[in-house]
Amino acid sequence: MISDPEKIAVIDVGSNSVRLVVYYGAMRAPLQFFNEKVVCGLGRGLADSGELHKGGRKRAFAAIRRFVGIAEQMGVGKIHTVATAAVRDARDGADFCDDVLLETNLKLRVVTGEQEGALSAQGIFFCRPQASGLVCDMGGSSMELAQIGERKVLRSKTSGLGPLQLQNANMNAAALAADIEKQLLDLTTGFIPQDKLYMIGGTVRAIASLDMSLKGYPLDLLNEYSLPAADFKGLLQWIVKTEPAQIAITGAVSSDRLAYLPIVARVLLGLLDKIKPRKIIFSSFGIREGVLYENMPPRIQQRDPLIEACQFFEHSNARFKGFGTTLYAWVLPLFAAQSDSRKRLIWAACLLHDVTWAAHPSYRAEASFDYATRSNLVGLDHQERIFLAVALIHRYKNKPQIDKLDDLNVLLSTADQAQAEALGRAMRLGAMLGGPDVAHMGQLRVMGEQLELVLDEQSTGLMGEVVEQRLGSLAKALGKAAIMRVE
Repeated sequence: MISDPEKIAVIDVGSNSVRLVVYYGAMRAPLQFFNEKVVCGLGRGLADSGELHKGGRKRAFAAIRRFVGIAEQMGVGKIHTVATAAVRDARDGADFCDDVLLETNLKLRVVTGEQEGALSAQGIFFCRPQASGLVCDMGGSSMELAQIGERKVLRSKTSGLGPLQLQNANMNAAALAADIEKQLLDLTTGFIPQDKLYMIGGTVRAIASLDMSLKGYPLDLLNEYSLPAADFKGLLQWIVKTEPAQIAITGAVSSDRLAYLPIVARVLLGLLDKIKPRKIIFSSFGIREGVLYENMPPRIQQRDPLIEACQFFEHSNARFKGFGTTLYAWVLPLFAAQSDSRKRLIWAACLLHDVTWAAHPSYRAEASFDYATRSNLVGLDHQERIFLAVALIHRYKNKPQIDKLDDLNVLLSTADQAQAEALGRAMRLGAMLGGPDVAHMGQLRVMGEQLELVLDEQSTGLMGEVVEQRLGSLAKALGKAAIMRVE
């Protein structure tokens, strides 16, 4: 269901940075239309002074004033705000909010630690509405832990375990280690161990980027990058032991985060020891998307963000609006025995099958590959995204030669590679039978060792050499013999 898009903005006033994100597109899966961050360091020195950093306050105020002006120029309909640990903990936090309101007419929403954890956890629902497990949000001045399941945030707690707080704490090494241990114990008490731990926050994303760089990981996309917990623990131990200058050589961690990477690693090692997850999933979505999700009506929250995003892309870019769902129904007999999660991917592929039609014919396969692997689609893990990419490549070419295809294919099982190729060839056949007129596409039937394309008498004019070739190509991918007949 496509709704008229509206630009919505979130201004996030954090302890380390202030960010504006403007969203636009499908209501359930809006895309980042504009994104700007200013590193202000509002929370720098807060543990000692009890007040916002003076220079950081000045920079944050200027950034917010600029962001409000940008949003107005872009025609943003609604600006949501959220201010977190630094503003809520500082003695002069309320004064800062008053100054912002007076200057910009923008009221900052200062959330409690528990609310911050819940909003960050809802950022996971923005992408994966059926997600369950624990969510850790490592911010500048605090760290939150939440448990999610049944489309709800079941529990949320906060701590002072942000790196800005810990680095500025006036303690020796032993006292700091004891303080971290005590805070971790308080934070994790009451949480039941879960298989999955979702990680949120700029520093943990930097750690994920570091791991991808060290491994030469072929997909340059962070959201839903995952690791076994044992591998994550090994990475954190390596960070603790390694000189920052050596980590800097990788280019994966910015200089402003590099200084406190070791202390973050120590905190996360302690967290892993206490909650004992099996799998770590990194998320690009957090408190800002949680704010969006919280403000969606329940009927919107219940929609599938992947399907709605693909419907939006089809509506915006494809030649024949709505044909993707018809194509999905047409290819479904080939995949009737598949799980609902796989059928969801097949539907998404059909919706996207024509969105790169405007590219030069020689590059449509490559463009479709980039669309699936690099676009801001949500609700996909890396294997699912690559499945989409491989299917869309084969929608345009039987024997594609695409950079990184071989590298990415190794992330898929042999069976998934074969199924994605078959789906692509099925879409390639269906696209030439359908177009704007779907009344006489015929039907695909799998009958034992045969793949049949059954057409009615009015559709015999659709038969031809190219149809026969594409049907044969599809049958070969399925290990069947091709039959085309009229009923």
